[in-house]
Amino acid sequence: MSFSNFLFLSALSSFILWSTSIDAAVFEVQNNCSYTVWAAANPGGGRELHQGQSWVVNTDPNFNDIGRIWARTNCRFDASNGTGKCESGDCNGVLYCVSDGAPPVTLAEYSFQGVDNMGFFDVSVVDGFNVPIEFKGTSSRCNKVIKCRGDINGLCPTELRHPGGCNHPYAYSYSLDDTASTFSCSTGTDYKIVFCP
Repeated sequence: MSFSNFLFLSALSSFILWSTSIDAAVFEVQNNCSYTVWAAANPGGGRELHQGQSWVVNTDPNFNDIGRIWARTNCRFDASNGTGKCESGDCNGVLYCVSDGAPPVTLAEYSFQGVDNMGFFDVSVVDGFNVPIEFKGTSSRCNKVIKCRGDINGLCPTELRHPGGCNHPYAYSYSLDDTASTFSCSTGTDYKIVFCP
């Protein structure tokens, strides 16, 4: 390989790495609840968060599905192998989630595959409610905020009550049923999710 070809390939790989990292979003997940939650992300894994602690989730800009971040409550995990169970939001009995959480769970959802290089984000209670949540863009180019702060658990009808939360009333909802509930930011925006804002 000639030196000029080597320089070209090095410059190309640097550009590809730079282009990829510029589109990646960082999610800071913070627990403001007065109790411990086990934050979960699909994709991204999971982590125990005591009151006031944060966790940073880095994302793949090429991820082409809907990502979800949520809180799990009243969990017990085996420290040696990371298996256990959560009262709400459980993801198949493991600390490091590779699947979505079991209802009831309040979801922060996002997608990077928007039109015109936009990312979309929302808060969903379609799968029930377990913890109040705030989801916001933190970049200077996008600082939109979505909040679900009410105590839905306290108002939950008896037939929908579940340990750790309030189940959904078997009603279907989708992102276009209320244009005020789905927000968009340019790709590369960073976000913050706060439990119990």
